[in-house]
Amino acid sequence: MGSAIGTKLGQHFLISARILERIAGAACPEGTRQVVEIGPGQGALTERLLAHAGNVTAIEMDSALAEHLRERWPDGSGLSLFDGNALNYDWTLWGPGVLAGNLPYYIATAIISKYLAKPGTLTQAVFLIQKEVAERITAKPGTRDFGYLSVECQYLAKAEYLFSVPPGAFRPPPKVDSAVIRLTPRPQALSPENAGFLDFASACFRQKRKTLRNNLSERYPKEQLDRLPAVSNRAEQLSVAELLALFHALSVSSAASN
Repeated sequence: MGSAIGTKLGQHFLISARILERIAGAACPEGTRQVVEIGPGQGALTERLLAHAGNVTAIEMDSALAEHLRERWPDGSGLSLFDGNALNYDWTLWGPGVLAGNLPYYIATAIISKYLAKPGTLTQAVFLIQKEVAERITAKPGTRDFGYLSVECQYLAKAEYLFSVPPGAFRPPPKVDSAVIRLTPRPQALSPENAGFLDFASACFRQKRKTLRNNLSERYPKEQLDRLPAVSNRAEQLSVAELLALFHALSVSSAASN
């Protein structure tokens, strides 16, 4: 590993060969020919993704690391490298393929939301993220971790918690545990009849400890809400399917009253 390479962004580099191989295997099902990698860093995961898929398009924010990667994999080696913030790129231009990365903790949820809103031909994403965020994404209804992020990810994709990664697998070790998740988009979630659901779900969780009746009272007349027993619950007590059913029920009753 090129541990002497300087980095100005405070990254934690994954150094466990076993875990790196597990991530690459999860990210690249058989037949994968292209991977878009966010934050390749020193190239430890990149090396394994190239071995699985043959072609990697990577986006690296740290100019020193980008220079190192270009020296290690010159033109024609299978790696195409772009500099800058991954959020500034349209990754779907590089599909078909899959998405992968060891995501910096401060940007992980923004990256995930961007992907799920427009997956294009990137058929799945495998990310190494903070364990706490992974648990929120994959949380079950009725649990403390279930919130808007859970609904967003589980509505737009099949969200899987694959495995945990301890701090000792990194150099330098972070102060928190990490985990690997896999997101497989659900194209039907973006159908026109469901337009507005995520905005509705956000309103449902506006004040998490309040009931749905309270959180939705500014959006819908009291008599509409009173006809639906589900609004007596807090949002975290309803599954994604139940929240979607409530959204449609309120949409239908709103249309009927107009």
